[in-house]
Amino acid sequence: MKTRLLIIIPIIIASAILGVIAYDSVSLDRLCADDGGKRIGDTCRIPIITNSTKNNLSSVDTSLIRTMKPNSMEWFYYPNTKNHKKADAYQTFLLIRLPVWMGGDANDSTAFRAYSAKSLDDSCLVKYWGEYGRQRIENPCQGAMYRVIDGAMTFGATHRSTAMTALPHLDLSSDENGFLYVMPPKWEKTENGVVGYGREMTLDEIRNGSAFLAKSFEKSYSGYPHIPTEFAGYILSEISPDNYGAIVSYLDFPSKSGAISMTISKTSLGFVTTDLAQPNSEFWQIGNTVIKISGSALDKNSDRPESLRYYTIEFNNGINFRIEGKNLEFIKQEIVKNYFPEYKYGDMFLISKTTE
Repeated sequence: MKTRLLIIIPIIIASAILGVIAYDSVSLDRLCADDGGKRIGDTCRIPIITNSTKNNLSSVDTSLIRTMKPNSMEWFYYPNTKNHKKADAYQTFLLIRLPVWMGGDANDSTAFRAYSAKSLDDSCLVKYWGEYGRQRIENPCQGAMYRVIDGAMTFGATHRSTAMTALPHLDLSSDENGFLYVMPPKWEKTENGVVGYGREMTLDEIRNGSAFLAKSFEKSYSGYPHIPTEFAGYILSEISPDNYGAIVSYLDFPSKSGAISMTISKTSLGFVTTDLAQPNSEFWQIGNTVIKISGSALDKNSDRPESLRYYTIEFNNGINFRIEGKNLEFIKQEIVKNYFPEYKYGDMFLISKTTE
């Protein structure tokens, strides 16, 4: 009798487990079908149905990759992908197709990013601006900015969680038929993030995004010099191409207390003057290149607060450079290292000075 019970009890338990699995499987199939999703194993990929950014509220099915053009944005709602009437700010997301130079012309999910539209510093919704010289996510109320490649905050109030904060994101996937799906998120601070709170990023994650930007620019804009991932102690934060070249920004990500702006172009716009008598300026030479240093930091009569004073460095070594920052010696060293590698820093010498 005991032997029979020992055999029957495991069978009952196994049957119960299989019944639960079968019920869960049917439930998942039903939920997936209700949302128009596609079941892959134990997950349900949800197609993105967006609300049009136009005045009407008709739905736009952007589950097909070809629906959106590169460098464009649409709103969508998650998890209520089909019913925007049930959604609120915490369920509102941006679907962004990257600019072509960032890989936005790829016909798979790598061309897209999906971020929570809920701002991290107030109750406003953020939006992607695709104009030349911009191409970033911005908060129209407080002015905070986030880069589109990974959602990292590049400008804004120091966040309550960490200085290296990003917008929460949704992972996307695509199939062989060109359909775009949302993968089930992990709403944790270091995973997909927490809506309204943000996503905590490491410096390595920041650097990876920066390296991607530098590599993408180099691939798409041939003829320009290499853009270093780090410059004068700061990490590359954004590259904003325009009709003349690009504005390259570097940021002290842990504290956001310092920044460097670099403008590179193939035109003569803003090129260094050869007037060695120009006031509040220094002129240095390395090889055959003259480097002009000016800016409010050299103007002893400037009434600008010390915290707002910057050096402006201009030179032309085949490409025109204009760099603004505060640590002059460090910037000069980085210029030599990155753009005159055949020389040493000691090879740079002063040829004219019109400062007091």
